[in-house]
Amino acid sequence: MMDSKGQVSAEYIFLILVFLIILTTVTVPFAGNAISSSQNVSITSDANTALSTIVNAVNVVYSNGPGAKRTVNVYFPQNSNLVYNNKVLSLNLVSIPVNASDPGVLKPNVNSTVPYALNILPSGGSVTKGWHNVVITWAVGSSAITVTIS
Repeated sequence: MMDSKGQVSAEYIFLILVFLIILTTVTVPFAGNAISSSQNVSITSDANTALSTIVNAVNVVYSNGPGAKRTVNVYFPQNSNLVYNNKVLSLNLVSIPVNASDPGVLKPNVNSTVPYALNILPSGGSVTKGWHNVVITWAVGSSAITVTIS
C-alpha cells in the first residue's frame, strides 16, 4: 500500500516538472521580446523628447528674429545623427535594436517638420549618447538658423 502512494506522488511531481519546463520554454521568449520592445519604446520616446526640445528652441529663435540665441540641454538616448533635409529635422537612431519579428514596434528615425532653413553643426550632426548643450542661433544677415551640438 505504501509503495503505490509513493509512486503516485512521484508521478505528480514528474507531471508538475514537465508542466514547468513547457511553461518556461514558452514564456521566457515572450518575456525577452517584451523587455526588448519596452527598451525600444523608451529609446524612441527619449529621442522624440530630444527632437521636440530642439524644434521648440528653433521656433523660439525664429520668433525672436535675427540676432536671437537659445541654449537647451538635451539628452540623446544613443549615438545618433541629427539631420536636416527638405524642411524635416530627423534624429536617426543608428543602433536601435529593432525587433525583426515585429518591425512596426519602432521607427528607426524620429522626424519633425521645421519650415525654416537650418544648418547643423558639427557637419553631419553626429552626436554621442548622453547630455549635450545645443545652441540655436540666428545670425543677423543670415537666412539660416544654426543648430550647434556641443
